[in-house]
Amino acid sequence: MEDLNRTAWITSCKVRGDNWYVNEAMSVPNDPANRDCADVLAWIAEGNTPAPEFTDAEIAANAQAVINGESLAYLAETDWYVTRESETGVLVPTSVSTARADARESIV
Repeated sequence: MEDLNRTAWITSCKVRGDNWYVNEAMSVPNDPANRDCADVLAWIAEGNTPAPEFTDAEIAANAQAVINGESLAYLAETDWYVTRESETGVLVPTSVSTARADARESIV
């Protein structure tokens, strides 16, 4: 006889790459031959919907982290212009000064 309550153990489910992330603790391969995966698929068939891998807030935070990293890298790569100006008086090119200001403004 089939267990009628086979999905009761699932309290949450999230898509994580090609797997399911169940109850915020268990990675379940997306393989119907796997018993836990069969339970997840039954849970979905009952009308439940897995959460997406990332929330909108996480997507925004990840995007900002990329911008921050790129901006910090640009500033580090062009610091020598500022040092050169300080030590020799050779001005930082306007395009570099403008780009550095934009990079600083984009960091959160």
